[in-house]
Amino acid sequence: MSDIGLIGASTRVGAFVKILKEKFASTHRIAGIMDCDPGKMKGFCEVHDLQVPCFTDFDRFCQEVKPEIVLITTVDSTHADYVIQCLDRKISCIVEKPLCISHEQCRQIDAAVKRNPEVFAATSHNARYYPAFQEMKRLVSGGAIGKILRVEYTDMLDREHGTSYFRRWNSRRKYSNGLELHKSSHHFDRLNYLLDSYALEVTADGTLSRYGAKVPHKFEGVNCHSCAHKNECPEFFEYDKKMFQSEIYTPDMCIYSPDIDIEDNFTAAIRFANGVLGTYSLCAHTQYEGEIITVEGETGRLEMRKVYYRKAGEINSVHGDELIMDNSLKLFRFRGGVENIAIPKVSGSHGGADDQIITAFFSPERPADLPTIYDGMQAVLTGCAVVESIRQGRKVPVQLPGIG
Repeated sequence: MSDIGLIGASTRVGAFVKILKEKFASTHRIAGIMDCDPGKMKGFCEVHDLQVPCFTDFDRFCQEVKPEIVLITTVDSTHADYVIQCLDRKISCIVEKPLCISHEQCRQIDAAVKRNPEVFAATSHNARYYPAFQEMKRLVSGGAIGKILRVEYTDMLDREHGTSYFRRWNSRRKYSNGLELHKSSHHFDRLNYLLDSYALEVTADGTLSRYGAKVPHKFEGVNCHSCAHKNECPEFFEYDKKMFQSEIYTPDMCIYSPDIDIEDNFTAAIRFANGVLGTYSLCAHTQYEGEIITVEGETGRLEMRKVYYRKAGEINSVHGDELIMDNSLKLFRFRGGVENIAIPKVSGSHGGADDQIITAFFSPERPADLPTIYDGMQAVLTGCAVVESIRQGRKVPVQLPGIG
């Protein structure tokens, strides 16, 4: 029986807990949890029916739980510190994306990996495992459209989902370095994986256009639950008080706060090491939700569309199949018609991707294409380059010499 430790009582790690209890109870057990917030740990354990010891001190957590593997899902800016400490203690680790948030943290993690090459470490880029994307990867790798010439990736967060990022800690750059890391690292990893390459240079631009103090607004406070305008403000949000039994943090910060300092809309032109050109865009205030990925090859074109339209009042069903307007993968050939590619039906959170990646992590034989620490670094470095290109107003390199 392998003992698993949780570092971070996050919403994200809840998917791991559910699947571990359902599929791996005979081989793995959750032995303890650590978080800086006792109230949040209490709520997390109640929601997920966990009777495990809780810690606010990392050293004590390691000494008493003695985990063989840990799942790290803390605030993004702290990931690197926990990864490095775990590696140096010879504890295997799986890290939620983004792996970290800066070039310097990548260097520090790289040094720790090289000190401890025998210790398993991976990045939880579950977006690789969406069924439609897996089919796209299979077709590209199999040469179905010949040599790849160009990719386009559009990510759309509607006004329910997009706003959620600006109610939380990740809307402060010092904690996340922006959605370019916190959200888009998934997508940059997908592109690298799809093309079997990595981003080489980036030209980007972005704005903060719907959230923050500069946006015209009538009401402003600190948190929705304590705001004097909560009965009037159309942006009032009721957070899950059972989950967040916290005196430290609640995910209902004002979306017009002057402390918001990240972009909510950005685009990037990317040149990959294998010569492919790509474009990427993310907008966090669109009229509907979804993503569109196109790959142009010498002999064909693949288009993957997963688009949702949220019904009024359905704020928690961003990944619910009942809202899908278009979930398709099509193969186009010049004057050759259109082929609809069948997409395997997989149940579970994030379209079944969570089940797929968690099964891959905890199966006796891990697959060769599992996202590694260095895959995580490449995604982070791409995100950092997008941030820097926006800040500097020029093209910037992505690849960090000496890593990998």
